Amino acid sequence: MVEEAELKIYNEIINKGCCKRCALRYLGQCKTLLTFEHPNTCLVNFGYMDPIEEFEEERKAKIRKINPCSVCLGLLQDPAIEEVFACKELNNISEYLNQTFVVYITFPTCILLRDHSMKLYLKRLFPNTFDCNKVIKVNNAWRYAVENRLSQILKKSYSHASKLTLHFYTKYQLEDDEMEAVQRVLKDIPKNSLSKHRVCDMLETISDSDFSNLVTVPPRVPFYSVTFEALKYYSEAIHLAGNYFKYSREIFQAQNPVNKASLDFSIEAIITNAIRNVASNFKEAIFKSSGFDDQNIRVLGSGRTFHLQLNDPKFESLSRKQCQVIEEIIRSSRVMAVRNLRETDKRDISILLDNEQRGARSYKVLCMVYNCKNVDYCINAVNMNGSLNVWQKIPLKVYQQRKFYNRKKRIFQIRARKLKGNLVELDLCTQCGLHVPEFINGDFGRTRPSLCDIMNAKVDVLAVDIFDFPSALHCDEEEDVVI
Repeated sequence: MVEEAELKIYNEIINKGCCKRCALRYLGQCKTLLTFEHPNTCLVNFGYMDPIEEFEEERKAKIRKINPCSVCLGLLQDPAIEEVFACKELNNISEYLNQTFVVYITFPTCILLRDHSMKLYLKRLFPNTFDCNKVIKVNNAWRYAVENRLSQILKKSYSHASKLTLHFYTKYQLEDDEMEAVQRVLKDIPKNSLSKHRVCDMLETISDSDFSNLVTVPPRVPFYSVTFEALKYYSEAIHLAGNYFKYSREIFQAQNPVNKASLDFSIEAIITNAIRNVASNFKEAIFKSSGFDDQNIRVLGSGRTFHLQLNDPKFESLSRKQCQVIEEIIRSSRVMAVRNLRETDKRDISILLDNEQRGARSYKVLCMVYNCKNVDYCINAVNMNGSLNVWQKIPLKVYQQRKFYNRKKRIFQIRARKLKGNLVELDLCTQCGLHVPEFINGDFGRTRPSLCDIMNAKVDVLAVDIFDFPSALHCDEEEDVVI
């Protein structure tokens, strides 16, 4: 049976207008999840209530409306709990194939003040028997109360590591009025930035006497209850990584709403559509690569690393076999290919992309030389440079989209040879991030020195091919398709 000291604490909590679940929180009684799912039964089993009292309270609850709890504002009481289970949006969760779920609750911040006020009151009244460290948090108690029944409704098991998230939102009519006291203490923080973390930090540092001057101790019984506002549910994004190869000079890299042709005929669109043929149930796909390729640039060699983020997927993951099917669909387009497509962790994406940015890249460029009497002299001027440093301002073609910068990039090796007439083939090995077309034509003086400066002539870029990427992913050898 329960000790007399704990029974006094329980009676005092109830007398101050707290609900049964809040009483269990302050008593630290969390032996099983069923403790908060059936609070009356557990209080009888623990010895805080007798069976007759339990039956009488259930009978009275059916006759009259239950008063809101003075701490949780009704959040942990049966009417609010039942409102969660009656939410119609729960029927939509069956669309997700996930076998597990995780649930969260966002409650009014003023509950933290009321909770701290009750703990301070009990600590003063029972200094030797009440332990603040044993108090169970409001959000944990709420989760314990709904977890088992939600599992039965959704036919999924609860897991902290689940990708399927259910987030319940609540509101309280007098939230702003009760938070005015905190606002007077945290004057430098805007009202809309008064997060629970800031309030918790304040409660940890404020003295008991200062807190008592701000908030009523113990908290008063409220006139209104917490009400259910919304349920938001989503599945954690799936991250895919791989290497793409671009064989056509007519294909775009990414979709552009301004350019209608890129919406259907781009690297991003082809990969996304291939995935939708295998697993169509996701909201959107966000494409990101280790660098930008102009339309007339082919990507050969080991390919370019890319990342595709599938938001709110209805499926849990993509298997290796499904990824191979996607690769076959993409390869059948004959304008590009993807190798080593796989699902990866979000934390690994930046590492994959950054590793490629730190390496070197090899290019083969077809150029046309103008205003030059002797092309051989221009080629010799190029081949005299074993390596050189290049300063590039942000290219004009993306000037409106990016911040201004002036970067120093290194060309490790440069070789030129004459083909026919004024056509020149250029072999380059450069530091990642060098804009090759801008290095060739000078970009109206924004690249110094440029190939035009070295040749002392006008040079235009006709075609660019990329070879031998220092790939961050392992790729099998495969014959390149040239279009």
